[in-house]
Amino acid sequence: MEQVTVTVLGTSERVTVTITWAGGQTTTDETARPVALLQQLSYFPQIKERVRELAGQGHRPEAIARRLHAEGFRPARGRGNRISATAVKEILRELGCLQPPARTRSAPPPGEEPGRDEWWLEDLAAELDMPAVTLYSWIYRGWVNARKESRRPYRWILHAGPTQLAELRERRTRPPGWYTRLRWTDTEPPLPAQDGDQTASSHL
Repeated sequence: MEQVTVTVLGTSERVTVTITWAGGQTTTDETARPVALLQQLSYFPQIKERVRELAGQGHRPEAIARRLHAEGFRPARGRGNRISATAVKEILRELGCLQPPARTRSAPPPGEEPGRDEWWLEDLAAELDMPAVTLYSWIYRGWVNARKESRRPYRWILHAGPTQLAELRERRTRPPGWYTRLRWTDTEPPLPAQDGDQTASSHL
């Protein structure tokens, strides 16, 4: 074996692998990789159309999710998983077939309302088209700045201006395990310590 060439088709799950053998012969095959978003899947248009058809037949999101699994449609993060009812609901909202329920939100303590470029956690998660629980974990990783109400229910208020929104959207598109792999594949040597420098702790 002389060379292995891996080509990702766009941002989709489809990956072409070409092996060049000693002597010049090549072998080409296709495999799949996990991706972060359902919308990145090459067959997402087929999923979307099937959801539209099943909703038109009167099926609820949970039943649609089961039908999609039975018909061989798989989610972005692996073949062994199912497309969730939550994901189906998001597709239905995008299609205009499911309206989000009206929500009432209690007033925050005086002076603690979200200011400019600040968001309630659920609102920012909806803006980024991601699960709120994932965004919650990003707060503790230090990937987004946030503050909490001073009294119950202690809701999170996150800061994300235009620049931060662009960075968060880019982070959202990266596949699972991207940052873990980066730690092991980054071969750039560390900068030499300067006199008087304090030892810095690593931060994810």
